[in-house]
Amino acid sequence: MSLDQVLTVIVNGLTTGSIYALIGLGLTLIFGLLDIVNFAHGQLLLLATYSTFALYNATGSYWLAVACVAVAATAIGAGLDVVLFARARAAPITGLLISVGLIAIVENVLHEVWGPTPRDIPPPVSGVIEFGFVRLPATRLFVIVATIVILVAIALFLKRTKAGVALRAAGESPEAASLMGVSVERIRHLAFAVGTLLAALAGALIAMILPVEPVLGDSLLVVGFIALIVGGAGSPLGAVVGGLLIGLIESIGISLWSGTAAQVLTFGLLIVVFYFRPTGIVSTAQGSRL
Repeated sequence: MSLDQVLTVIVNGLTTGSIYALIGLGLTLIFGLLDIVNFAHGQLLLLATYSTFALYNATGSYWLAVACVAVAATAIGAGLDVVLFARARAAPITGLLISVGLIAIVENVLHEVWGPTPRDIPPPVSGVIEFGFVRLPATRLFVIVATIVILVAIALFLKRTKAGVALRAAGESPEAASLMGVSVERIRHLAFAVGTLLAALAGALIAMILPVEPVLGDSLLVVGFIALIVGGAGSPLGAVVGGLLIGLIESIGISLWSGTAAQVLTFGLLIVVFYFRPTGIVSTAQGSRL
């Protein structure tokens, strides 16, 4: 392949990998603190995507639509944990059933309101950006840059704010955090809210590069879980590394062979990591999360 083609493959991989990283990170924040595998994460992402689409059509402003959806998603995430998942802490199977029920509810709502027709959101940027003789789509570069900004913001939140430090402490040891005066239950609500916010932001970005339809949530959820497992369950950095790696592998597979080959490579990566490093690429110590 020429240099132009190689860079295109890399940019495409980093673009989809950025989406996967945000999805995996959201799942990690929820799983790392709540021990909940939220199977409705993909549907919440799509709900945010369709809501962004609707608000964009109503207001004509992409940024206003994303801001409104981000606020709503944060509130919905906290509300879901307070009303539903908090009541299932002692019985993980109940939390699983709740998330499965949410999948059915959200999918039916999306079908009834928007139907099966694929949708996309006109991006706030367009055209191509030239680097010497290499031309790259501005939309994909925007997704990469936006993801970097989001990841930096999350890192600063976790390391520099009282709420973020409390969240990490509760992830390490809820009992010790509670003895230090941290309201562990409130922090759990916060973790679910931030995880849902990340899903919403991923949804707002993915509609720029892929047609969105109600069934897309299932495939995104699967890849998000693979990113979580490959990177290292409970590790935010691992979720990001896993998501980016899967995006690059998919891009290489599609470029050299086909979409089917890309899926085979992705699951092949999962098998290899399971065999040689079961704890993930960025493993966490036993009992240590976030």
